[in-house]
Amino acid sequence: MHRFNPPPSWPEPPTAAWRPPVGWEPDPEWPDAPAGWGFWLNRHGRKASGPIGAYGAVDAGRLELATADRSLLLMHG
Repeated sequence: MHRFNPPPSWPEPPTAAWRPPVGWEPDPEWPDAPAGWGFWLNRHGRKASGPIGAYGAVDAGRLELATADRSLLLMHG
């Protein structure tokens, strides 16, 4: 389970289990996150890549790429 980790200058999420909904963007008035900030933590509290498609996830572009070109999907038989 990944947990969203907002930068220290952002408001805390409404609950510990809150995740940004698809398409969510931070308020433009909030300060930028520190360089290299990890927006997602794993169950051990360590930096994680985050769920595919989620804000701040390292691999957020994979879902769009895979759905844009069906030839990129690997099929298992």
